[in-house]
Amino acid sequence: MTESPRQTSLMTQVANRWRRISPRLVPLMAVITAFIIGVPFMILTSARGNIAEGLRVSGAAYSALIEGSTGLVINDIVSRDNAAAVFAVAAQQDMTPRELNSLARSAARIPGVGAANVRQYGEILAQTELDDESFDALGDTIAALEAVGTDTLTAMLPLINDLSQLERSEVRALADPYRGKEALSADERAELEAAAPSAADYSDEDLLRYMAMVRAEGIATLEELAEQVNSLSDMGIGLGTPEAAAIIDIAAISAEDVRELAATQAVLDEAGITDATAAAEQMIMVRRMFDADLFSEDATVNQALQNEFDDVLRNELVVRRPGNRLLVAEDDSALAGIIWANADETVPDTIFVRLGGQALLFIVSNLEATIVRSIPFIIAGLAVALGFKAGLFNIGAEGQLYAGAILAVFVGYADFFGAPQILRLPLVIIAGLIGGFLWGALPGALKAYTGAHEVITTIMLNFIAILTVDWLIKTPGLMQDPAASIPRTPSIDLAARLPLFNDFAPVYYVLIGLLVTAVLLLWWWQRKPRPVLRAIGYGVLVAVGGLFLSWITVRDNLHTGLLLMLLAVWFTDWFLNRTTLGFELRTVGANPNAARYAGMNVRRNIILALALSGLLAGLAGAIEVSGKEFYMVAGFFSGVGFDAIAVALLARTNPRNMIVAGLLWGGLITGAGLMQINANISIDLVRIIQALIIMFIAADVIIRYVWRVPEASAEEKEAALFSKGWGG
Repeated sequence: MTESPRQTSLMTQVANRWRRISPRLVPLMAVITAFIIGVPFMILTSARGNIAEGLRVSGAAYSALIEGSTGLVINDIVSRDNAAAVFAVAAQQDMTPRELNSLARSAARIPGVGAANVRQYGEILAQTELDDESFDALGDTIAALEAVGTDTLTAMLPLINDLSQLERSEVRALADPYRGKEALSADERAELEAAAPSAADYSDEDLLRYMAMVRAEGIATLEELAEQVNSLSDMGIGLGTPEAAAIIDIAAISAEDVRELAATQAVLDEAGITDATAAAEQMIMVRRMFDADLFSEDATVNQALQNEFDDVLRNELVVRRPGNRLLVAEDDSALAGIIWANADETVPDTIFVRLGGQALLFIVSNLEATIVRSIPFIIAGLAVALGFKAGLFNIGAEGQLYAGAILAVFVGYADFFGAPQILRLPLVIIAGLIGGFLWGALPGALKAYTGAHEVITTIMLNFIAILTVDWLIKTPGLMQDPAASIPRTPSIDLAARLPLFNDFAPVYYVLIGLLVTAVLLLWWWQRKPRPVLRAIGYGVLVAVGGLFLSWITVRDNLHTGLLLMLLAVWFTDWFLNRTTLGFELRTVGANPNAARYAGMNVRRNIILALALSGLLAGLAGAIEVSGKEFYMVAGFFSGVGFDAIAVALLARTNPRNMIVAGLLWGGLITGAGLMQINANISIDLVRIIQALIIMFIAADVIIRYVWRVPEASAEEKEAALFSKGWGG
């Protein structure tokens, strides 16, 4: 069947459009591909090759990653079906919430033992008259009984009874000569018969063997084993039987716990429940409803379920979270609403939207954490990208972070400057800029005047910066805080700390928005036609953005360093694309010989590029000190500078892309912990995904082949050229 001309034309249009837009989507495709490849990892590791279980784990892991990084998640709304097992159990026996909690813990343990085993163990315990302690002792000694043998112990019983009448020291002295003894003399036999008259009934060979056993095991152990033989005989259980193996298993758990498990299994069987795990989760959920004061304080479980459960679900929106945590909104009739974190309803906790039997949740604090975590990655990524633009591979962002941060923290806590408090914060930021600038200029000068490759020098300077900071922090009398319990610097002054977004009243953001509108109108007034609506739009965006950032600062973590980060992104983009120095820097990176022929100072531009790169890294260090931690410890940044290389690659060294790349990187790290908790997988999976993303970015031919993206143009290849290598 041939295609119609209209179908062919449509396919051609789609193909042409894909060729136009797909090259810009290569980083996004690299991210998607890395996540897809992460699925087989989870199937092989967490699910042990079970595809269905692996897909379930993958879904839970990526859902948790999205929740942890953005705060967005879809969870089930509690319904009567979610408590069906508890209704069935409560119909058989009423109980208090505390008893329900104990029953849930016990039910959760049953799958690990096995329901059939629990029933068998319960039957065995029901047949014995031994107390739990004695039963555990019996289980612990069965292995020893099997090693000795019941026939041997039965034959030895008269000798054991006689020897038990003696002092322990006498028995040891009597048995000590029989280690490896092959013959028994008449005098030795007479000595034994005098101490233990039953010895006369044994042959020399048996007596030698039995006394050697007394010496090896001890008379107390043999007495206990003999008692256990009697206990097994009373129970009608022989050694080596399945029942004896079950006794060993019971003792390994403890008879007391097994009795509890057996009682719980009986309750579940009576209620017709076959899935103990699901029943345990439902019991915990109902107990959490008691803890949330959704039921009357003095109500039993059956009373709460029969009289109050349905009313609670009609009047409250109860969302079931992973780990049987509950999220409760008081107005069940609302299609959307806010769950507040405080009684004054000024700090939001969660925003919800009903979706039938589920709810879309936005957990505000998770987004706040991601933004805060992303700020240093974005700024340090700019530092690395600026070096790339000059054809330089700056691996020294880590050391430049430390250099800027240690100088910033010193200015932040030192009190001998005499500067007004209002200048303390600007001085801290400036100190960070200076520290990073100088530490970046050093490898630049080495590169420019000696030819030392920046990869080697920046790596070595990383070690120097990190270890120097460690020395300053750990040495008393230098920068160590004598009052701290761990080696760290003193905390910076309150005036040196970046304010939070929620420190400002909403009216300030409205005024700033109006100010932005007025400034833009004045700036663009000479244009024809005058962009009034555009200026107003920018003003509204600034005001709304400020209000939103203030609103999501719920954990008092989101600081105004975010504004410095945005300023750094704008400055880097402006500097590279709108200034003569930026043009020279890019020209030197593209072709140093052509730049030199055009009269550009290549040495100066190399030094400038690495110095400005260090300046941006130092800014990131100063912001971390003044906005988040307020002091420094050893290993303060733990690889932020190295992650910045990955962020720069992900952004294709484009400053405008750095915000998205940094947010993605920060989101991966922020969400990793929740992914590990909810899906029970290793946090290292996130590092694997990050490595895959960078690999696909660096080797984008793979992505272009898989996603049918056209080959990169000469301009794209030039933009993707990160450095000139060892000969540059």
